Amino acid sequence: MKKNYIKIVLDLLMAVTFVLLMNPRVLNGLPFHEIAGLVIGVAILIHIGLNYRWVINTTKKIFDPKLPKKTRFSFLLNVLLLISMATVIITGILISRVVFPNLAIQGGHSIRGIHSFSADATLALVGLHIGVHWQWVMSSCKRAFKSKEGKLRKGVIASVALSIAILAGGIQWFSSTATSNNGLINQKQMQQSGGGQSSINRNTGNISNIHQGPPNGDFHGKDVHGSGGSPFLVVLNYFAIWAAIIIPTYYLEKRILRNKRKSRKAHPQNA
Repeated sequence: MKKNYIKIVLDLLMAVTFVLLMNPRVLNGLPFHEIAGLVIGVAILIHIGLNYRWVINTTKKIFDPKLPKKTRFSFLLNVLLLISMATVIITGILISRVVFPNLAIQGGHSIRGIHSFSADATLALVGLHIGVHWQWVMSSCKRAFKSKEGKLRKGVIASVALSIAILAGGIQWFSSTATSNNGLINQKQMQQSGGGQSSINRNTGNISNIHQGPPNGDFHGKDVHGSGGSPFLVVLNYFAIWAAIIIPTYYLEKRILRNKRKSRKAHPQNA
């Protein structure tokens, strides 16, 4: 039971962090984007570790015709999700300007495009992943917030509410602090850029174009993945996108299962 709680909390934190990464303007921009991206990578490894038994058992039976189609589809979905997330992280390292600047590839516009596409693909795959496992998510939440007698666990609810309040307050504080810090950093960069250009002009007598990295928020190959820089609006925006994927996926799965039950009742000899 505690392991399920850990999974739910970890997945929720990963979901919030991931959607914040979809808009590179949130919080302090590029530094948060790169550092949080690496944290997501570590969280994915922990997530796989918590589910290693399912991974190993399903891998061994993946070609077994008796393996349920849902399990096989879920396994394939997880493989695609792992590939897309790995692509996001690797391409992010290759265009890094804060954490791994020495590994960055200059002018890697094609890599930025791959980074952007794989991020969007991951967003869609995560929505499908949650939709396929929505029934498990709801049953785990019910067990977490309700006792066997059907009474609400007030202590658990209070703890979750307090955690959400602390997280929201921390994001708001980090956002306001980062905004003021970004203003100072941009001023210094402009002064340094102006100074460098002046020295070049004095030495050459010509006006040269100095390479400037993409502006803060334009390192995915396009402006931003979402509108606005407010972390709360970004979370609401992408959670709404996930809802648009999760809801039809969940009801489609229910319909498929209902049709299977009807088919088994109509043809019990084939069951």
